[in-house]
Amino acid sequence: MKTMSSFGTLQILLMLVLLYGVLIGACRGQEEQPVIALTDLDFNNDGYINQMDLDILKSHFNDRYTVYAPWDLNADFRCDYKDFYYFADHVPLDYQYQVAVNISAWDLSNYTIDRSKEPAIILDEVIYPLNPNRTVTWVAHYTSLESPKNDSAVCVHYARDLCRLAYKSLGPKTIAWGSSRIHTYGIIYTGGNWRDLSNWFIIDPFWKLYGFEDISTAMGYHNTQTIQLFLDEGRYGYWVIYLSVDYRNNSVYDPYKAEYRVGTFREP
Repeated sequence: MKTMSSFGTLQILLMLVLLYGVLIGACRGQEEQPVIALTDLDFNNDGYINQMDLDILKSHFNDRYTVYAPWDLNADFRCDYKDFYYFADHVPLDYQYQVAVNISAWDLSNYTIDRSKEPAIILDEVIYPLNPNRTVTWVAHYTSLESPKNDSAVCVHYARDLCRLAYKSLGPKTIAWGSSRIHTYGIIYTGGNWRDLSNWFIIDPFWKLYGFEDISTAMGYHNTQTIQLFLDEGRYGYWVIYLSVDYRNNSVYDPYKAEYRVGTFREP
């Protein structure tokens, strides 16, 4: 009886060891999945793709990764000559394999890589995710818009200028027009379910004026009610996808296309 009992205990221990091994293997397999993110060829985020970015790429040659890295351009968990070929296919090089010209990184369609994030389809329009950090950097460093001084600027005028300039510089479907009942601002889609308001990031040109988060929250400045996503220039303004927002339930719904009259608002 004791022998049978010992044998049974040994079987149980072996089963537990095998189960532990399977679980560890599964966890490691999950760890090796690439992190969902956006990257581009501007590795140092200075707004331009140039020789410095190519040098950064070369400095990581022969490195292997178990997680996402921005210079693993073809997402094979290794930085090697294949990634260099990808870079060379997108950025003009001279006969010495140096970057021939500085390229603005804001052409998102040519120089941004979609990392496992499927674009949203809203009313047959393809909406690609945007990187909040890069968009904020563009607003801060690549526009002529200054943050409002005191309370002299009207948020409606200011946000319209921001959205129009983004449309001309970054293209359609980039910085959208967001509004609450008492404030207006830019807003971008960052990936995932577009019906989830958490996947929309506010780009507020009034960040200095409304820099205190507690005041903004208490007053409801950013309790978004509507979003207008610019598609194309129209006769009186822009054709947009108009989205309603239920801020309390964190949901976006009821899309339709309409011509949104932007006008010619500018601060004096």
